[in-house]
Amino acid sequence: MKNFILTVAIPIFALWSVLFLLGYPLPCIDDIFFTGAAINLAKGGELTNPYIEAWNSILSSGKFYFQPPFHSYTLAGWLKIAGISTASLRLFQYLCYNLFSLYCALILRFYGFPRLTAICTTILFAAWHCNPNPYYSTGFRQDALGMAYLALGLWLLTRDKWWRYLIGFGFVESAVLTSPITAAYAVSFAVAIPLINFIHGGGIKNKNRTYFIKIVSSLVAATVVVFTLFLLCINFDLQRFISDFILHASLRRTSTIQAIPIFINLITKYYGYIVTLPSYFLFISLSIVVFLKRYSIPNYLKILFIALQVGIIMNALLYASAIWFAFFFCWLGIVSILSIIKWEPKMSMFPSVVTLIIYFSSQSLNIISLIEREYVPESQYREIREAVLAKPNRKYAIDEIAARFVFDYKLPKNTTSWTFMLPPVGADPISFKDKPTDVTWIVSPYFLKYNFTDAPIDYPRVEFLGRTFNSLPKKPFDVILIP
Repeated sequence: MKNFILTVAIPIFALWSVLFLLGYPLPCIDDIFFTGAAINLAKGGELTNPYIEAWNSILSSGKFYFQPPFHSYTLAGWLKIAGISTASLRLFQYLCYNLFSLYCALILRFYGFPRLTAICTTILFAAWHCNPNPYYSTGFRQDALGMAYLALGLWLLTRDKWWRYLIGFGFVESAVLTSPITAAYAVSFAVAIPLINFIHGGGIKNKNRTYFIKIVSSLVAATVVVFTLFLLCINFDLQRFISDFILHASLRRTSTIQAIPIFINLITKYYGYIVTLPSYFLFISLSIVVFLKRYSIPNYLKILFIALQVGIIMNALLYASAIWFAFFFCWLGIVSILSIIKWEPKMSMFPSVVTLIIYFSSQSLNIISLIEREYVPESQYREIREAVLAKPNRKYAIDEIAARFVFDYKLPKNTTSWTFMLPPVGADPISFKDKPTDVTWIVSPYFLKYNFTDAPIDYPRVEFLGRTFNSLPKKPFDVILIP
């Protein structure tokens, strides 16, 4: 354990600490959406998000039932202790990142993967959650907490003890009630790991029914506890929660029949042939290698690999647009396969070189956006704050960049989220001229031009090697005030 702490745990903490000091995670379009209810709870209110009033007006309950409530309540408890600010929100994410990386490393260590695999996994997770391109960052979304719960729960399941099964299933189910898309991986791995325990515990030879009784009873007990906690969070109003949750899901996902074609389209359009598609080709190629070398690979690793593949497929079927979940697990599979496959001496370097080339290709847009980024002076944010203070009774629509850099999440009264200021279906302004006169907008020029092509404002783009990238603003944290 001492060696694990020195060679794995400390480097993991160091990496996340450096990223935290550099200001990560960056703002995300969903920040106000996912923090508003927690902030309201921390202030003594109910499970409502006052910053998305227009969205709340279409709900049957008026509560923040778009998502399961575990993230909002957990974050609210943290904000009660640490205070409401950008720093405390980022620190919460930092703790989630560390928990995920640590327990993921413990799982990999338990199954005999090299230490480097755990470090690589943390780097992959950091590239997802602390992406230098702010428009691909996860920001303050609930995914980090859901992944932390998932990793902790799966690590508990690795030991064949009833109390670990009980708590482990509880955290795995809590992950799903925090970030629903984790269900794709929660189901596959929560089946695979107890199956491995059963096989390696001699269960097949002994036909040990006691093992299954222990598993099922632990699962049932954990489900009762977690579901009861869930009902308490929604005040036992299950019918309305289901109605609101299904409404939200209907706005975000498509039918199962369309899911795979949509997933393929998402990983191939725009720069997909550079950023995402080669990674999946590499994963499929390495999967073929695993099949060819299957007789030299331990059964428990083959079970884990099948679980990983099932999880990615379920990811695409449940919610095709959650491509960054699948992309992370795709790369988790790649680094895991590379670390256990024994290559011929003459070609041992070839897979590693190809993998590095493809990975850096997948990060090319992010690297370019980081190199070419320009920052906005604090004086510009201060001027906007002073303008708001001068008109405290004015209604303001702000985006996630303004919430963080202008107001430090000390949001003025009468504030609404600019992104979610209108009902999500059929009510968006068709023109910039439709802007309400009684609301001041404080938003990024990039977001404004993206949503309103007729807006009389533009933004500088990133230029690299003679190419202009319209999707990469040169000043991603620029904010303007529109009366």
